[in-house]
Amino acid sequence: MNLRDLSIGTKLALALTVVIIGISSAGSIIIFNYQKRSLDEQILERSRTISELLIQIEDHKLISRVASEFTEVTGYKLKQTSLEPVNPANAPDELEKRVMEMFKQKNTSEYYTVVTAEDGTRYFRYLRALYTNERCISCHPDYQIGELRGSVSVVAPYGDIAMAMKRNFFYILVTLQLLTISILVVVYYLSRKIVSTPLKELIKEVEGSAKEIQKGEEVEDISVKSRDEIGMLATAFNNLRKSLSESFKRKNEAIESFVYSISHDLKAPLRSIEGFSTALLEDYGDTLDGDAKHYLDRIISSARKMGVLIDELLEYSRIGRINLVRGDVNVAEVVALALEDNSYEINKKNAKIKIAEKLPVIKNAEKQRIYQIFTNLISNALKYNDKEVPEIEIGYRDEGDRYLFYVKDNGIGFDMRYHDKIFDIFQRLHREDEYEGTGVGLAMVKKIVETYGGKIWAESTPGEGSTFYFTLPKEVKR
Repeated sequence: MNLRDLSIGTKLALALTVVIIGISSAGSIIIFNYQKRSLDEQILERSRTISELLIQIEDHKLISRVASEFTEVTGYKLKQTSLEPVNPANAPDELEKRVMEMFKQKNTSEYYTVVTAEDGTRYFRYLRALYTNERCISCHPDYQIGELRGSVSVVAPYGDIAMAMKRNFFYILVTLQLLTISILVVVYYLSRKIVSTPLKELIKEVEGSAKEIQKGEEVEDISVKSRDEIGMLATAFNNLRKSLSESFKRKNEAIESFVYSISHDLKAPLRSIEGFSTALLEDYGDTLDGDAKHYLDRIISSARKMGVLIDELLEYSRIGRINLVRGDVNVAEVVALALEDNSYEINKKNAKIKIAEKLPVIKNAEKQRIYQIFTNLISNALKYNDKEVPEIEIGYRDEGDRYLFYVKDNGIGFDMRYHDKIFDIFQRLHREDEYEGTGVGLAMVKKIVETYGGKIWAESTPGEGSTFYFTLPKEVKR
């Protein structure tokens, strides 16, 4: 799929998706790097904070309780120790001894490192020097001010803290992604509501109006629902519609005038030919030989057929271009009228007619056009039938928003290889001396059906008959 074929709303959503995902990914990387880089620093800062607190506490019992509670809450092991501890529980380990010796030299007042135990567990070790001050003398009279009294020791389980920080990072990442998805959903909804949906509705209205304009029908303005670019498009189309409607109207009037003039000019000499030929037969028929009478009969017959053909072509040109009176058309009444107009041929051939009960009503249709469909199909069913008793069946099926009608006969049928050919104007499958006709009837039926938005097709077997199917909407929209 080409990116240019996507809707404006989709393009907007994709663009914002790329931007937000980029920001989200960049933010996640930054957070991850920060978390990874600052792990030791965070442990160190916590160790400094708690050691500072312990230094300020003078009560040994309170110091022990604070250290115990801090260990319970954080997992950090906290104690005060010295090179000569009074309480054996506060005796220093080897690292603490070594560091306190370093503190004793006053090279530094704090020390931290990461160590690995024999079982492979890593620990963060922090020690803070405790130097004697004036407040310490009351409890430790043997010390001199400024002399090393001991140290605060913090042991932090490095792996547990790293795992906790990874969990925090995961929660941050999930929250960030959920926020990103939420933003995308909102953006997508807004893009559809603001751009895509109004634009699709406008396109649908424009397409419908364009088809109606093409048929020469009156079209109302498209509603302008906003003043943005979509509203501007609707306004521009309304202006174009007015211009096109006026242009089509003028052209249709010119075409109608031209066709009427041509048909009148063509039929005038035909009437003369037919009239003079008839006069010759009436006035001089007794003096003419058989061949002369035959030629005059052929001239009269051809002139009449040409007149019929001109009338049919004129009617064919008006379908879809000239609107007749519209209204609710009762198909049962139309079929009855078509059968009545074909009654001579029906009675002559002693044909049997079967009609479905309760034929439907088509809304907003042209009764004359519906009549033309049925009378042509009934006429063909009678004409192209060599059976002793022709049988014709007329019925329909309800297919939701449309009706499927059919006219079935037991006539001569045709080869399905020529299925599409029979609906072309002037196309005939038989010679004129075999079956009369102009080749306009089925073409006219096809044009009417398609003008109403329907379809027409046939199924046939040579020698067994044909069934013509066509669909019509329950309510004609154009």
